[in-house]
Amino acid sequence: MTSRIVPNLLAMVLALSVPTAAADACSRATWLGPDNAVVTGRSMDWPYAFNTHFFVLPRGTANVGIEDKNGLTWQSKYGTVVAAGTTTPGGPIDGVFDGMNEKGLGANLLYLAETEWPTPGTDKPHVSWAAWLQYVLSNYATVDEAIDAVAKEEVYLVPANFGPGGAAHPTVHLSLTDPSGDSAIIEYLNGKPVIHHGREYQVMTNSPTYAEQLTLTNYWKRLDGSKVLPGSHQSQDRFVRATYYLEKLPQSKDERQQIANVLSVMRNVSVPWGEPDPQHPNIAPTYWRTVLDHGRKVYYFESALSPNVVWVNLNDIDFSPGSGIRSVTLEGPEGFALMGKINDAFRPTDNITYLKP
Repeated sequence: MTSRIVPNLLAMVLALSVPTAAADACSRATWLGPDNAVVTGRSMDWPYAFNTHFFVLPRGTANVGIEDKNGLTWQSKYGTVVAAGTTTPGGPIDGVFDGMNEKGLGANLLYLAETEWPTPGTDKPHVSWAAWLQYVLSNYATVDEAIDAVAKEEVYLVPANFGPGGAAHPTVHLSLTDPSGDSAIIEYLNGKPVIHHGREYQVMTNSPTYAEQLTLTNYWKRLDGSKVLPGSHQSQDRFVRATYYLEKLPQSKDERQQIANVLSVMRNVSVPWGEPDPQHPNIAPTYWRTVLDHGRKVYYFESALSPNVVWVNLNDIDFSPGSGIRSVTLEGPEGFALMGKINDAFRPTDNITYLKP
């Protein structure tokens, strides 16, 4: 057993020590169906378990964007359900990676090596990159509202390293989708936000930048995907496959099939378990997948280590001010024992203290 553990730990350290190859190599795809159905799936690829929890953060929640003298504190305008976890093995829950608010606006945080954050100054309040997703979901109801605010650059997103030894850099980009089917991809390049906005931006993976991904995908669209389709775990190949299979999904009106269809695409672009590859540290196994049903406001979670898909119906959650912050663990023996709708499994808890430098 020892001979296997040592190489695994070595590969993990390498994965977290290469600045341009952090391990959050995930995929996201939004399906647009009949009767205004909008369903988004994402995979979370990571080199270690990070104690994932669903958090319910009601309206009126006092959020602290980061604990520093310029840190922004705001009250949630909208209630949210977010997937949060620890960015460092064995550490506290300090980051939010995925979520949906009570208006059906969903957000997914994915890795992007090319990210260049602006240098935080004292002229605007600070929000940790690990709180970015909650900041957006708790303040805005639609993609339009959110990107208008991002374009104004009202806050500084503060990068903070994470992982063993604090060696991994927070290079991420954000996707947004609302019940109208509107989407946006937000990247920070050369210190400025770059926004791709429109229903057509249905797929997102990782590097290269989104504009380059679209160019590469246009090449593959000229070929017969039923005969020639890239099959590796690299970001560009996952982007092409997700695009191809998303377009092939049947326009079903059945809720069960819609969710299953989107999950089938996300499973296709997931990374199976296997030996770590130090030569490609940005590729890590898929730990979990989520599906956001924006119109029905149902949030599904599937762990790669559990045979069960669980879900939360946001329509049945009390988001009123004072209803209390609640959470439920989604990993480990307790989480893997959950089945079906888990609204009743939430228990009172403290708010998240977000990662800081």
